Amino acid sequence: MPTTDEIKQRLKSAWVWQKQLEADLQTLQDLEDLAAKITPVYSFAPGGGGDGDKIGGAVAKLVDLDKDIQNDIKMLTEALAATRELIKMLGDEKLQLILFKRYLNYQRWEVIAADLGYSWQYIHKMHSKALQKLKEEIECEY
Repeated sequence: MPTTDEIKQRLKSAWVWQKQLEADLQTLQDLEDLAAKITPVYSFAPGGGGDGDKIGGAVAKLVDLDKDIQNDIKMLTEALAATRELIKMLGDEKLQLILFKRYLNYQRWEVIAADLGYSWQYIHKMHSKALQKLKEEIECEY
């Protein structure tokens, strides 16, 4: 049986994949910027003993990173779907809305409280109640 902390971690999984995707996209941008600065040197003189294929290396890194990004997108999509399904297990629409705003829209508690017209403390109380209800729903499935 999962604990409320384990349920919270499951709800946070989409955020984790979102951050991974953002980091990989930034790395991709950095590599593309670097690759754009690399200019081939043409010379009739014999080259040194080094590899010297900076462009090829940069392209290989870009291809590898593109695979990572495609995986991040797949994992994020799956995590978002799983998070939605978990939240939908709640019968209470107010609790669902709080969890949607927190775990799918990545909103801060203060923003959620202001948006819904509740105090910060009340939102936390409702969040705890939602986690407890999810725990009970999951336990009923076993």
